[in-house]
Amino acid sequence: MLNDIVSTFTRMRPYSFKGETVPCNLCGSTEHDIVGRRDRYGNKLLTVLCKNCGLVFTNPMPTEEEVAVFYRKVYRRLYHGDSRPRKKAVMRGARGAVHRHEFIKRVLKDGDRVLDVGAGGGEFVNYMCGKGYDAHGIEPNEGFVRYAVEKYGVPIRMALWQTAEIDEGSFDLITANHVVEHFLDPLAALRCFRSWLKPGGKLFVSVPDIYNPNRTPYSRFHFGHLYNFTYPTLVMMARRAGLTRSKTTPETGTTLIFDVADPTDDWFMHPDSYAVMRKFFDTYTNRRYFLSITPYYRWFLRMNRLGGDMVKVAFARNPGK
Repeated sequence: MLNDIVSTFTRMRPYSFKGETVPCNLCGSTEHDIVGRRDRYGNKLLTVLCKNCGLVFTNPMPTEEEVAVFYRKVYRRLYHGDSRPRKKAVMRGARGAVHRHEFIKRVLKDGDRVLDVGAGGGEFVNYMCGKGYDAHGIEPNEGFVRYAVEKYGVPIRMALWQTAEIDEGSFDLITANHVVEHFLDPLAALRCFRSWLKPGGKLFVSVPDIYNPNRTPYSRFHFGHLYNFTYPTLVMMARRAGLTRSKTTPETGTTLIFDVADPTDDWFMHPDSYAVMRKFFDTYTNRRYFLSITPYYRWFLRMNRLGGDMVKVAFARNPGK
């Protein structure tokens, strides 16, 4: 309860960063539309849409030093309510590990060497080790790394991707599960991950899809997500980095597997990306959302689940009644 209160008040405090104006990380353009002025907690956060390629990102962007401090000291407490994994987060991480393995097992071979970037509390690395893979992880938060090592005894070390000092061609598979959107330079990160892969290696990337009509418009943006991807912008950025979408994954969504490919300048495969996103932001507004049935139906579902949980608890306490 105390952690929940601390987390709530931390989120409501303005973020202390100055930032700097940057060009688009995907195409280099400096032409953009403003699509957001506040984050989901009401704090000032300017979010823009690139008028050339359709990438959505924070601008001004926090500096490298500001980002490093944020992820080392603030992020896990801000979004998880503590500096170490809580029971709920551990359970969620364990479930997520199973689902991620189900998604990637089609490209895995026995004994493959696997790296999890942004390993958190180590649930995925632990699960993969238990499946017989040579799994490792890097994680920037000291408390989460300590928990993973003490709890599971798995090889996770504290490092940002920029400071990890990993040899080229070290891994058969790298997973980046909901981490690329946090990076200051996601294009450079994808290029780095490509260099860590062996010939024929695979990269699993999952990021939130900003092109989501059912999402509450006012909750789209927050400081932790510096970049907001769609399927077109994710595959174009991967292509620039020397990666191509694996045929084992669908041509939609933002959970994908990529193959190592030759770098190319022919990456601009979705020239209508800006127009599609401009229409999306113009159409799916807060006013339209609250005048639709969606928020009230979602509230009904939540109340229904809560009622079901209360019945289950009552029955568990009084099974004979």
